[in-house]
Amino acid sequence: MGDMVSMECNYVNPPGQKWYIIQWKRRNNGTEPETLVTLQNNFLSEDTKPLGASWNNDLEPSFRNRARTNIRQDENDLKFNLEIYDFNCGDRGLYSCEMIGDNSASSLTRLVLKAKPEKPVINNDVIIVDENSTCELECEVLAGLPPVRLTWLISTPGSSKFEVIENLPEQIVKEGSDCRPKVIQHVQLLVTKENSGSMFRCQVDNGMSDAMTEELYDVVQVKIPDPVVPSSPAYTLSCTGNECLSDGPVQGDVKNSAKKTFVTTCGVRFDP
Repeated sequence: MGDMVSMECNYVNPPGQKWYIIQWKRRNNGTEPETLVTLQNNFLSEDTKPLGASWNNDLEPSFRNRARTNIRQDENDLKFNLEIYDFNCGDRGLYSCEMIGDNSASSLTRLVLKAKPEKPVINNDVIIVDENSTCELECEVLAGLPPVRLTWLISTPGSSKFEVIENLPEQIVKEGSDCRPKVIQHVQLLVTKENSGSMFRCQVDNGMSDAMTEELYDVVQVKIPDPVVPSSPAYTLSCTGNECLSDGPVQGDVKNSAKKTFVTTCGVRFDP
């Protein structure tokens, strides 16, 4: 997708025979052939060069603006090549170069689209769930052509390796923004204290190990909430002689007694 495609049409003219026209045509999904461009022989003139290529005026502008012809002619050899720039989904189909003259001939070229997948997307960086709860993660990717698959991997706390998660549910395939399908892959997991903090990676899997697909992944961390440690209230004691007052919830006189204890931000010692 996005590249330039050049299709060759070479015609060797046998001595004593004439050709009249050469045309490029296209068929999409079994439809009737659509004439793209026509090259007409200038055999009525002493000039042996063909007339210029004549394009079909009914072609979609999006195609016409990206299509070019490349014409070369020797004494008995004619090349009438068709070039398509910025190749996209609508350009797929069966192309034919057809010659009409004293004899007829044609050649066929089928163009299919190959597109790279994009980077998978997980909607969160960190997911916090209650302990012993079930969590479902979702990952999606514009899967390219032919479409790739997605796989989930896990790296548990204390481990630096990612291990493949087996027995994933069947992935969901939806129509994408163009002819590339969108693939969605889920994974369900039980979050416990032991696996809290695990890293989950959603990665493109094309059945081969290569640098391109190894870089196409996204990660998310799943963990339980951090334990809440209650903070000790800060109370102020003011003492005069053997009597102390606190601005905390316990108010009143504090006598000289070893049976009464206060938790404060600083230590206060009472000698009997």
